[in-house]
Amino acid sequence: MTVKRSPLKHNLSLPLTSIVSSSTDDIEAAILDNWIDGILVLTQDGQCVHSNSLARRICDRIAKDYPCVGEVPEAIWHVCQILIKSCRDFPGRPVVESELELRQSYEHFRIRARWLRVKNNLEPKILIVLENQTHSKQNLAITEVIKYDLSPREADVWELYRIGYTYQEIAAKLHIALNTVKKHMKNTYAKQQLGGMVEASYTEKLAS
Repeated sequence: MTVKRSPLKHNLSLPLTSIVSSSTDDIEAAILDNWIDGILVLTQDGQCVHSNSLARRICDRIAKDYPCVGEVPEAIWHVCQILIKSCRDFPGRPVVESELELRQSYEHFRIRARWLRVKNNLEPKILIVLENQTHSKQNLAITEVIKYDLSPREADVWELYRIGYTYQEIAAKLHIALNTVKKHMKNTYAKQQLGGMVEASYTEKLAS
């Protein structure tokens, strides 16, 4: 008995070029604009040729504490000058880093500068990456809150501690007593220690 085969179905999926209507340049621009860090591209004379939205917001906040030199805050341009000088004095040094803490908002930023060589362009540009250390610490704190199952109040205290607040500053910020802060921190450390013991036990079981 002959089995009648059904005709093969045509592949109706669209080609990638049809699915992705944006050009490569549009996609790259979208990635940079939504990047987790601020991105600036500067010429060697300080002209900004590209910036994502986060970098512009960060520059606005930095400019409240530090005056602008040309198109960027002085603190950022100073790192660029070090990179330019190090290119002459230390040719093998590709990256320059600096830490910056704002006086008004207490935000902490890491500024990284490196050379960016663009195709068909003889003059290299300077790539600046602005990392908000405060946000990184907050994200780490949130992860730890979930990992160690901290209570809502313990979470509030731990997040401020992770950012860099002292016990006294935490008490003033949350309008609680200093001893209450110490109690929450003690409970948090106890939960972390217990969590570490559980992880160690699980690792030993896997190794055995």
